[in-house]
Amino acid sequence: MLGSNKFLQFSGAFLAFGFTILQGVDWLFKKYSIDNKYFNFLLALLVLSFLGSLFFLFFKKNKSDKSKVGETKKGNYIKIANVAITSLLLFLFIYFFRKSNSEETLLNEILPQISKIYDSGDKFLVFQKSLPLIDKYPDNDMIKDFLNKTSWKVSVDTDLPNTDVYIKYGFDSIWRYLGVTPIKNIPVPGEGTRENNFKFKLINNKIEYIGDNEESGNFNLSLIDSVPDGFVLKSSKDKYEMLFPCCILGNIKVEPFAVSKYEVSNSEYKEFIENGGYEYENFWDFPITIGDRLYTYKNSIKKFIGKFGKFGPGNWSYGQYPNGEGDQPVSHISWFEARAYAKFKNLKLPNVYEWLTSAKFSGRDRYRIPNLKNANLNSIKTRSVYEGGNQNEIIPNIAGNVREWVTNPDYDYNYSILGGAFNDDIYGFNSYFSLSPFDRSKENGFRLVKTFSNNKNELDIVKVKFQKNRKRNFEKESDVSDEIFEYYKSQFDYNSYPLDVNSEKINSDNIYTIEKFSMTPPYETNEKLTGYIAYSKKFNTKLKPIIIFPNAGAIFSDRDYFKDNLIEDYKYLIDEGYAIIFPVYHSTFSRQKTLKNHWPNESNQYKQSLTFIGMDFKRVIDYIESRSIFDTTKLSYLGESWGAVTSNILLAIDNRIKTAAIIAGGLMPPFSKKEIEAHVYLRRIKIPIMHLVGKLDGVFEYNKSFLPWNKLIGTAEKDKMIVVLEDTSHIVPEDLIIKNHLEFLKKYN
Repeated sequence: MLGSNKFLQFSGAFLAFGFTILQGVDWLFKKYSIDNKYFNFLLALLVLSFLGSLFFLFFKKNKSDKSKVGETKKGNYIKIANVAITSLLLFLFIYFFRKSNSEETLLNEILPQISKIYDSGDKFLVFQKSLPLIDKYPDNDMIKDFLNKTSWKVSVDTDLPNTDVYIKYGFDSIWRYLGVTPIKNIPVPGEGTRENNFKFKLINNKIEYIGDNEESGNFNLSLIDSVPDGFVLKSSKDKYEMLFPCCILGNIKVEPFAVSKYEVSNSEYKEFIENGGYEYENFWDFPITIGDRLYTYKNSIKKFIGKFGKFGPGNWSYGQYPNGEGDQPVSHISWFEARAYAKFKNLKLPNVYEWLTSAKFSGRDRYRIPNLKNANLNSIKTRSVYEGGNQNEIIPNIAGNVREWVTNPDYDYNYSILGGAFNDDIYGFNSYFSLSPFDRSKENGFRLVKTFSNNKNELDIVKVKFQKNRKRNFEKESDVSDEIFEYYKSQFDYNSYPLDVNSEKINSDNIYTIEKFSMTPPYETNEKLTGYIAYSKKFNTKLKPIIIFPNAGAIFSDRDYFKDNLIEDYKYLIDEGYAIIFPVYHSTFSRQKTLKNHWPNESNQYKQSLTFIGMDFKRVIDYIESRSIFDTTKLSYLGESWGAVTSNILLAIDNRIKTAAIIAGGLMPPFSKKEIEAHVYLRRIKIPIMHLVGKLDGVFEYNKSFLPWNKLIGTAEKDKMIVVLEDTSHIVPEDLIIKNHLEFLKKYN
């Protein structure tokens, strides 16, 4: 039969017919989303038709065997052709069968699974699963949509042509080859996905370079051999938006530079002293005019001495750093000393734009805080400059340890010092600080930069226009009538509706209990208003509730990390019969984020976010009132930093709060919509209040934030417990908080 010419003709015709039918039907099923099981029925019908036709041909085959030798050879060729065509038909049926089943699995299993993952909020996993599928199903609109929602497109180019480019995503163990530069429209995980999402590897002849996490755009490979040991290359990029909270610096193009991987250490700075750095006038930025005063080298250099009158940092003795601290960052130094050392090394301090680039606060990263798990923040001392090397997102200790001087002044005759210190909170890293260039605080240090151009960098001397320095005379700003204020306050009102709270104990032992509650917020949203309650079981009387508002770290966190230390952090209150109520307000912790930072602005988005926060605040108080274990006649408020400044509004919109304790607060100078201007609300707060404030606060400054607050708040002087700490900055020591807070509560609660 295989030698039959009729079989060959039939098989060829059936192959052409079957392929045409299947292609057409495949298109039709896709276009009208017809269930693939019908396609499988059709495929099975074609297979049965083919087999039935073969069976029919077999019985019609001529039984005569009168073939000639030449015909035998011809029959062999026909057999080969028949086998080939039959194999093609077999492969055709298998291909369409597997394709049909694959698409059925895609529609019925894979895409619903991806949709469920997307609804859970894990955009990175959605990207991870969608990326390989788009190659397999390039015309599937659902896959395209998932990929578009979880990715964006980047490009890669270099100053060396025809560079090979590889990419490795966070979920990959291998490098994927993309092609040669320039390459555009490379899909990478988008906003809201996890960190460390992708890296590029670039190879050009003997040069192999791996970029930073999530670095794209231009790469200056030609400069790699010019980078000093211990420095990291930062390539030039297109104009990127740069900012600090409350400080928009504009779209800036930074030329390529190399930044020192480590802060300057004590042992390195000692070399400067031993080589007569303080005596060599050319290293120093004198003469200089600050305000209306001229400073010369001769009348200024004696300011820069250690403990016993010898030149050196403020904590050194006779030109020697403290014993065993050679690897510690040099500290207690002024801007002038940092600049002089940089000139001694034929290098320079970074300008504010180079520092932001090094800290990953430019371009795509401008609103995101890198992973600070290993940063030396919220601690009691500095650490070696060589520690923190496993911070794979940013260079070691650029977050915390010591603040780092940069070249740029502001409009208050201060100079910028960035990154936060060991004793700063997490938001100190991305907050703008400035100090007198003569300031020699224990938090002051620096790192160095090498540039690749001999031209003077104009960005080094640009004055920083920071809104916290904006002069506002709050006392002269007009108040509103009580009628208008009631209208403003009504923004935070909501219609009555059932509480319907779900509550569960998430941690409980013989002494302490932590509950988690969840309820529907008083505004339209797809998420719940949640929170935590911590208290002691040893009290038989009603507990006195204290409602907490967090600091700005809550905006930059994506989880409720505070709950793990709720007992420990507030034990001094819990052991005195107080219950801690810690809501997860709108745009904080695990909630969806609409705030980029804690600074006010005049946008509708900021106004709405603050309104939702106020409504959450009031709704949680509704819940507190519904619990019989609480004595709400003694309801108190506690807020530090952002929690302190937000109290300016919260304490005015709900009179159920009886007392309040705030730490490191004041009035924030940036403007907001008039309906939520804090000074209007502050004037109407009447309750007893405690305020602990550091006179050296660099975030909410004593003169510009606290003093106007103290004059405008409506609380009677006899009910204000104001504690001004002369030598304290934004971080108030915990023992002082505990001592003063308990004294305040004892008096008023």
